[in-house]
Amino acid sequence: MGIENFVIRFDNPSGGYYAGQIVSGIVQFSTTKPYNSDGVFIRYMGRADVHWTETRTTGTGENRRTETIHYSAHEVYFDQKLCLYSPPGGNLQPYNYSFPFSMQLPMHIPSSFIGTVGKIFYQVKANVHRSGMHMATNVALPFSVVSIKDLNLYPQLQNPVTMKNNKTFGALFWKSKPLTAQLSINKQAFVSGENILVSGLINNESDVKIKECELKLIKNVQYYARGSSRRDKVTVYKCTQPSIEKESQANWVNVPVFVPCLPPSGLDGCNIITTDYILLVRIVPPGVRFALELTFTITIGTIPFRQQLGPPPPMPGSAGAGYAPMPGPTGPGYAPMPSGGGAGYAPMPSGAGAGYAPMPAGNNYGYAPPPPGAPGGYAAGPSAPYPACEAGPVPEKPPIPGNSSFPSAPSTDPSAPPSAPVLPPYGDIQPTYGVYLGDSNEPPAYDSLFKGSPSNKEDEDDGGKNYQPKYPSFNIPPK
Repeated sequence: MGIENFVIRFDNPSGGYYAGQIVSGIVQFSTTKPYNSDGVFIRYMGRADVHWTETRTTGTGENRRTETIHYSAHEVYFDQKLCLYSPPGGNLQPYNYSFPFSMQLPMHIPSSFIGTVGKIFYQVKANVHRSGMHMATNVALPFSVVSIKDLNLYPQLQNPVTMKNNKTFGALFWKSKPLTAQLSINKQAFVSGENILVSGLINNESDVKIKECELKLIKNVQYYARGSSRRDKVTVYKCTQPSIEKESQANWVNVPVFVPCLPPSGLDGCNIITTDYILLVRIVPPGVRFALELTFTITIGTIPFRQQLGPPPPMPGSAGAGYAPMPGPTGPGYAPMPSGGGAGYAPMPSGAGAGYAPMPAGNNYGYAPPPPGAPGGYAAGPSAPYPACEAGPVPEKPPIPGNSSFPSAPSTDPSAPPSAPVLPPYGDIQPTYGVYLGDSNEPPAYDSLFKGSPSNKEDEDDGGKNYQPKYPSFNIPPK
């Protein structure tokens, strides 16, 4: 056999990261006999894909034709390929190998997202490449990115908002007295884990009994491609309130509507997928009569209002209002390096747009010169599928043939790269990471999601076809 127990492990067990944080971990595999290899490579990738089809019929009679039109669009936020290790003599000796890696995420990238016809996806892919015509051995592991949408930048959204609407039943001489609803929500912006609190009065002066009252939190998703767009609507949470008798009233006081784990409003940083949210209240009469509806615009963020949590603790250094500082130094274009450096620590791409660290002059193909202690040999020009790397030292520990056990996480060696922290917004409130699976509680099948879409096979998410993004959820005590 060749490569065995090939895995990628993140230092952060949740696999969820805020934009700007450090994604670090280890690549592990074992060999029980010499294995011909050009090197061990790692690739960091973040991208968005959209694809849907529409049918169009033209002509009449015998000239009638139906054609299928494909709409697709793609964005790449980063795509970095680095050499972790090149074995001397082109052979991996029998051994349990472990290579640390680390990269700092750009600040202005969108949150991970999975939709019906589009996705925003991030992953780390490791590759043991063989010379000649042999197939490489790959393993990929997706991770979740959460963009920083700080609700404290929108203080006006802390204010309550009130909506009022009314309607009558029947017509002309048989028109009923009005059904009137005046409802308010406690604020207009929330984070996952909170409750939207609905209060107000529903006055049913009509002679029609109200069957039920529905409260729906709805996610609207807009996809863009080739000058066209598609809009999807998904109910992410629904609850009901009891019926209301004719000529009676219902007084609501803080009726809760839960906000599950959701991507933030807007998906800032993505130009081909956007999201927005509404709270829809429907007061439903029996039969075929139309419901009375009230609609509230809701903003979903990833950093809660500071006033809910009290003043933030003093932050060391210049980390910015309410944000935890990044560990270690962050020199121009480089993720923090462990003591002595090492291969596999990703430089930031050159000219990649807002949010990327500036690059020193003279780099090739978007890669900065390797930091001190890292192997040289970055290949210039886009024709190279992976950058070449020089032979590195054989690992110091003796080979252990047949031993396939690995630690679950890197040791506490102080020279190891720092684990990516979970960003604490304020005080002791820590987010937990969860997924929204909807009513079916089943992730979508990605084998059919992009059928017919043009794609680069090398870029496909072969390590996470059933992956569901994770989003931070906060347990904020009510005030």
